[in-house]
Parts: sequence; C-alpha cells; structure tokens
Amino acid sequence: MITSDKQYAAAKKQLDMLTASLSSPKKDDVPAIIAKANRTQLQELVGEIRSSMQEYDDLKNSEPSDIEIHSLDDLMMTPIRYRIAAHMSVDAFGRKVGVSARQIARYEQEGYQNTNTPTLQKILKTLNIHLDGKVAE
Repeated sequence: MITSDKQYAAAKKQLDMLTASLSSPKKDDVPAIIAKANRTQLQELVGEIRSSMQEYDDLKNSEPSDIEIHSLDDLMMTPIRYRIAAHMSVDAFGRKVGVSARQIARYEQEGYQNTNTPTLQKILKTLNIHLDGKVAE
C-alpha cells in the first residue's frame, strides 16, 4: 500500500520504467517462453502498481467517513487509510492519536500487524472508529 506522496512518486517512476520495458523490442537471444514469462510478470507488476496508485488517489480524494471496514485486514489498514483521507502527515497523525511519529511509521510499514491490542484500540477509539457486525453461519 502506498502511504505517502513520496512513495507515490517512486511508484510512478517505477511504473514508467516498467511500461517502457514492456514496449521495448524483444531480444533475439532470449527464448520465447522466457520472454513470455517475463512479459507476463511485468504486466502483473504494472497492474499491482496501478492498483496501489489508484487506491492512494481514491483515499486522497475521499473523507475519513467514507472508509469502509469489511474484514480484519480492512480494520488493520484503517489507521493508514484514515490518515491519508484526512490529509495528515505521520507527525500530525501521531500527535492526534498520542503515539510517536516514529512508532506510527513502524506500524504503517507492517500494516499495523506489529501493534499490540491496547495500542490499536486506543488509536481506533481516538479516531472514533466503531464496528458493527454479526456472526454469519
């Protein structure tokens, strides 16, 4: 997931390089099956980067209240999505939730998988994030 304008710019640069690579002529000394596999991998990577860039653009153009949570994975990414939608820096977000900016950066790097439950609960409560749901059989 792209979490900053700096990462977005790097992704854009990588996308441009990969796109140029896809449109370059095929090398004669590479077996066709290898060339096809490489091209397929490049196309998948281009798709992943475009998807990440689109998600970042969508978040930057939304409001925190637009964020939907449908799974535990969504919940873990909610603080990052909230910060991006609220147009907050890591420093400002850290001040808001009472956690150091360095720690927020570490949490974001791991998609909040490295946070303990009380800290995650504190962050979610501060952001006024509520969950509703039911057990489905």
